[in-house]
Amino acid sequence: MKARIIIVFFILLIWSCNSSINETIDKKTALTDETSTLLNAPIEEVKLTVLNETFTIDFRFNTSCELNMSNWDLSEPFAKIKTRDDLLNYYETSHAPIQIGYSSLMTNHESVFAMLEYKLAQECFSDNCDSEFRKKVLQLATNFQKQKYLEYSVVSCAKKSGVFLMAVILVKEIEHTIKFINGATLQEALLCLNKDNYVSEDFSNFIIECSENFLTNSKN
Repeated sequence: MKARIIIVFFILLIWSCNSSINETIDKKTALTDETSTLLNAPIEEVKLTVLNETFTIDFRFNTSCELNMSNWDLSEPFAKIKTRDDLLNYYETSHAPIQIGYSSLMTNHESVFAMLEYKLAQECFSDNCDSEFRKKVLQLATNFQKQKYLEYSVVSCAKKSGVFLMAVILVKEIEHTIKFINGATLQEALLCLNKDNYVSEDFSNFIIECSENFLTNSKN
């Protein structure tokens, strides 16, 4: 009789432990899904107040970008990208959208690349996105941006998307980046995606420099 009671007790104990473990796994899975699933947002102007300074971040595409990108079906390249890590991996294995010769129209790859950087900016803006992910994206973005100013290589929208992506990360990490960039310059970069004016190489290089200073400083 005592032996049966002991056996029943151990069965109940094992069942209880398994239930607890499964519940913990389910919670971790739910948390992972919640924090890594693509947001695809925001898509409008938003305000962000940090260190007693308010920034306006314009997540709209300007008319010229939309017009050029409308020539291509962008749904297929992103159909299999479901998580933030998928998006990062796709970006990491991409190459800068460089074409030989002058063209005022975006190629399919330029359109995909600009949309890719735009989607990464959306993800990096999220409070659920951690600093390590942002740093990985920023390192890639600076490397790609340097390749975009070869003569007659990339149209304006693909250049703007890189500056915008870097700026979004810099403003979300403002406590660590404020020593490298002033608020006015950062604000200008955060509005560049929807501006009609051209993003100069000097301005792009300055945002790259600020980004690299932050990345180097964060390793020390």
